[in-house]
Amino acid sequence: MTVPPTGPPVPASGAGPVPDPVSGTGPVPEATTAPGAGHPDEPTPPAPAEVPRNPGADRAAVRAFRPRRVIPAVITAALMTVIGAVVAAEVISALLGRPLRWIPYDRLSAWASSTRWDDPSVMLGAGVVTALGLLLVLLALLPGRPRLIPVRTGDPNLIIGMRPRGFTRALAHAAEQVQGVDHARVRLRGRTAEVTAHSPLRDPTGLAEAVRRTVAARIAALTPLNDYPVRVRLRGK
Repeated sequence: MTVPPTGPPVPASGAGPVPDPVSGTGPVPEATTAPGAGHPDEPTPPAPAEVPRNPGADRAAVRAFRPRRVIPAVITAALMTVIGAVVAAEVISALLGRPLRWIPYDRLSAWASSTRWDDPSVMLGAGVVTALGLLLVLLALLPGRPRLIPVRTGDPNLIIGMRPRGFTRALAHAAEQVQGVDHARVRLRGRTAEVTAHSPLRDPTGLAEAVRRTVAARIAALTPLNDYPVRVRLRGK
């Protein structure tokens, strides 16, 4: 009497892998991918649940992370204080009959009475004063570069911000997950995320697009308040 073997069936010479009798599956041969292949057809990572847009919440986040114009405000306040103190001292001392004469009124009055409005010195002085005034107005109106990147929450009472360094590190880590990328670095150029990816592939066809889609998906997952278009540069070793 012959006892049948209990182990898995052994394929004959030259035959393919035999499926397992229990699971119906067999060993899967290791797939080989040519360098640079497969990147254009890589599926785009699933988009995260979109945070609802709330204009009130967006304005609150912008105001919260808007940089304070501390240095221009201090300089302007100091100049105004000094000018006001000098004028007050001159007026009070003149009313008391003992003028300080820190300001040479006589010479200024004589110069003003003998100088025409179209004189180059008058035009130059007016231009300098106007330029300084416009500079102060621009510093007060134009927003500066915030220290934190506001994140959309949809709730005006919930304000979240990310450090730019942490934001770029998250994008660089996402770029390094793409097959064919050894190292990546991300810099923010204004409102653009500039990705520099290093790859050892000889034929990096489609790699730049795969990196761009992956980084764009990561930006969408972080939900920053502003849009950051992605620009990719590939470099080989």
